[in-house]
Amino acid sequence: MLTAPFKDRAAIFRERRFATFFAGHAISSLGDAAVPVAFALAAYQISGSAGGLTAVLLSLWAIRFLLVATGGRLADQYDRVKVMIGADLLRFLAQGTLAVVVISPLPLQTWHLCLSAAVYGAGTALYNPAQIGLTPELVPEDKLHWANSLLSLLADVSFLLGPVLAGVLMSTVGFSWVLWLDVASFAVNLGCLIRLTRLHTPARHRPAPHVEAEPGTVPAESTADMAHANGDARFRAAFTIMARYPWFSFGMALWFVISLSIGLAAVAGPVIAVESLGGNGAWSVLATCLAAGSLVGSLAVMAMNRHPWKAASVVVTIGVVLQMAALTLRDELPTAVIGAAFALASLTIAACGIVWDTTYQSEIPERFLSRFGSVDNFVNSAGVPVGMLLGGLFAAHYDTVFAVVGVLLVLLSIPAARLAGQTRKANA
Repeated sequence: MLTAPFKDRAAIFRERRFATFFAGHAISSLGDAAVPVAFALAAYQISGSAGGLTAVLLSLWAIRFLLVATGGRLADQYDRVKVMIGADLLRFLAQGTLAVVVISPLPLQTWHLCLSAAVYGAGTALYNPAQIGLTPELVPEDKLHWANSLLSLLADVSFLLGPVLAGVLMSTVGFSWVLWLDVASFAVNLGCLIRLTRLHTPARHRPAPHVEAEPGTVPAESTADMAHANGDARFRAAFTIMARYPWFSFGMALWFVISLSIGLAAVAGPVIAVESLGGNGAWSVLATCLAAGSLVGSLAVMAMNRHPWKAASVVVTIGVVLQMAALTLRDELPTAVIGAAFALASLTIAACGIVWDTTYQSEIPERFLSRFGSVDNFVNSAGVPVGMLLGGLFAAHYDTVFAVVGVLLVLLSIPAARLAGQTRKANA
């Protein structure tokens, strides 16, 4: 009985375009799995200090931040599959060139890693918004949540396998083979994307939903600035449209604080594990709970038929607030209970993140979708390092930080839940 819904949903792979895209994306994700840990180990070995790793990470994320607007604009203005091909060519070049340097007589230096990371980050900044806009074009709308669940599950599997693969490869065949495997995976994905150009059909051109104006407000779709934005290919035009979707703006504010909590837990978790829970082994337990929770969250969404963002915004708030509360009560709670709170938070973030992606992919006009995806990527990517910074600067005041984060989540979840589904209700 339990397998019947999964068999029904497996019909998504009869969609040739999605099946082609998913095959390449799966291979590429597995090829990428070992790269973050391998890069971190290589940077530390070459520089002999944490400074080398910091330089590599800054090279990666700085370029992603700088190009996030460009990625969304290009994906909305041009063919998304072709944008993704160009992005993967950049990442193929970044990893391939570095792999050649590693096996050459030239000594590998930190700046080689930084340059490769920067080019790789540029490719990622172009690829991700295009993928967000492309996914709704590949499947019927009633299967969109299933497609997003499968993509999230791939990310979870890569996250779990990454450290293991990196450790095995780095200790046996070496750093160059990690890079060559990643290069090979990009080659496979490029082949699938090129095939997708032959199967690809134009976007569904979903009309912008008409929202009935509240008394005393200006109708969203009848204003002159909306008409201007509809023909504006610049990134900032998306913000004109965003003002007409307040549920998206409050949802993004909520996800920023959630991302901040992820970064905060990543720094505060190890500190608390060592100081209050007995040492490094306790952090290993908490980290495992995070990974397991995320995987279960993706699987849980697959088994569900309805995914309302209104309920999801409340659920994810409860999950993360409970994690903050468990960290605050660390001296009174056993490690198992704190681990359960970590697993619950990770589960709700993964599951509700899929709901969020599916919601705005269904509601936002197609011509703006990748730019909204860029905003989504930027906000979530910014929140994590901000949380890490708070975790490092306010170690002596963790209880206050946890309380503030919890209060912010509750306050933001109220308008996020109240405004959710507004567009659908207006169209009903």
